Amino acid sequence: MNKKLLLLPLFCSLLTAQTVETKNMQAKEYKKHYNNSSNGNSTEERVISSSAEASAQITIMVTIQASSEIISGRHGGNATMSFLDNNRMQITEEMAKGEGEHLETLISMMKLKKNKLSLANIQTHFDELIYLSHNDFLDKLSNLV
Repeated sequence: MNKKLLLLPLFCSLLTAQTVETKNMQAKEYKKHYNNSSNGNSTEERVISSSAEASAQITIMVTIQASSEIISGRHGGNATMSFLDNNRMQITEEMAKGEGEHLETLISMMKLKKNKLSLANIQTHFDELIYLSHNDFLDKLSNLV
């Protein structure tokens, strides 16, 4: 008798149950549902989002500053120093050859004469230039060219 009592609620629930229809969600709908979910507004995601935004703003400010330094012609500016720091090995190799894209770019950034004579002069003074700090290197380079 107890078994019949247990089956009665199960049978009633099956009678009242409805069929479940599958739903295909488009990308727009998924994004809308995801953004409204609790995971969409987690602290970790807000931190990552704000970090990315801050990074983008810093990049914009550095780019603006670098552009203004190139325009103003300050050979010791952050843009020139950054370029030299990131490309010192290539510039050193090109100084030994007396030619090269990185060396010529650096000379252009410093608003110095970029011709065969100036490149040859840099090549001649290679030993004096290679061990200098960035500031001393740029000062010596501007005196040579």
